[in-house]
Amino acid sequence: MKIYDTAKEKLVNLKLDHQVRIYTCGITPYDSAHLGHIFTFMTYDLLSRRLIDLGHDVRLVRNVTDVDEPIFKKAKELNISYKKLAADETTKFQLVLKKLNFLPAYAEPLASEYISEMAQAVNVLLERGFAYRLESDIYFSVDKLKSFGTFSNLNFRLQRNFMAMRGGDINRVGKNNPLDFLLWRGVNDVKDEAVWNEVVGRGRPGWHIECSVMSQAVLGNPFDLHGGGSDLIFPHHECEIAQSYGLGQTKMAKYWMHVSPMLFLGEKMSKSLGNLVFAGDLLEKYHPAVIRLALMDYHYTNGGEWHPEILDVCKNLFERLNQVSTKIDVKHANLLLNRLRIAMDNNIDNHDIMHALEDIVNIKQFKKETSGQEIFNKAMWLLGLNLK
Repeated sequence: MKIYDTAKEKLVNLKLDHQVRIYTCGITPYDSAHLGHIFTFMTYDLLSRRLIDLGHDVRLVRNVTDVDEPIFKKAKELNISYKKLAADETTKFQLVLKKLNFLPAYAEPLASEYISEMAQAVNVLLERGFAYRLESDIYFSVDKLKSFGTFSNLNFRLQRNFMAMRGGDINRVGKNNPLDFLLWRGVNDVKDEAVWNEVVGRGRPGWHIECSVMSQAVLGNPFDLHGGGSDLIFPHHECEIAQSYGLGQTKMAKYWMHVSPMLFLGEKMSKSLGNLVFAGDLLEKYHPAVIRLALMDYHYTNGGEWHPEILDVCKNLFERLNQVSTKIDVKHANLLLNRLRIAMDNNIDNHDIMHALEDIVNIKQFKKETSGQEIFNKAMWLLGLNLK
């Protein structure tokens, strides 16, 4: 099976043992799941299904970042506890994934459950000289790692820009390097509820250290594949790699796989821009399989502009697939299943997948038998399509 490896910048053949360990960066639960989220996670759902089909024991971990500054800000705006906001939004997200027929994750660790382990990791980085204190905060020193930046392969100007856009305080006075990133935020406000008293002081972890610790705790290192949206390549995954190296893990993951953004109105779907299409809203109007089919019209390495009219096109395809399911013969069911497997092995080629589905529903006449139903159902399972 081939996927596009971000680190190697090319298609690679996956070389895997029986057990496959996958870590994908999950949501920061302060708002409802939008199609950009679903598109990303569905890519790994399809990957998992094909690996299971190949006989692997897949352990996919999808974390929940329930300790992060955007949650605290939103909770304050709503005048509710950040814990309640995070718990409520996480429940909504999980319900959406269940309705969309996602395979259950092997584990969904909450950042709030690993605070002590994160603090201990930060302390190790301090002791090994990879981190330093600035007032009550602790930063990772990127100058201690000559390889910092080689994963994302961005020049210094772009690193600065992306770091600033994605939560980094590049203008903080006193930092050794503008790209030095926060490991631990010291908190002196007695009214702040997101605070823990740990070995490194009173405060809470930075964003990047969370995934380094949770992935290590649940999967060990190196695990097989690390995934997420392409916007996480820098700084998040670059910083994860740096931290893990500082903690003595020379290789965090064997493969890196990233999903390009879903656009709407010409921009990446994001809460800050307000150009979101919520999966929950679409589920009120369309069958879950229709939404999955619509997202399969896009390839994970490209993403693309969301066109709402694709839903009605895929609704028609869904109805025709239902018709085929009652009359397909063994020969055509096997042809479909084999085409889908070939397409998925070729970097999860959604375009070939959709062509295969269109071809099967356009067949005028099948043999007068229904013996292909079991094979056809297996093909639908491979794509996560529950037609009923």
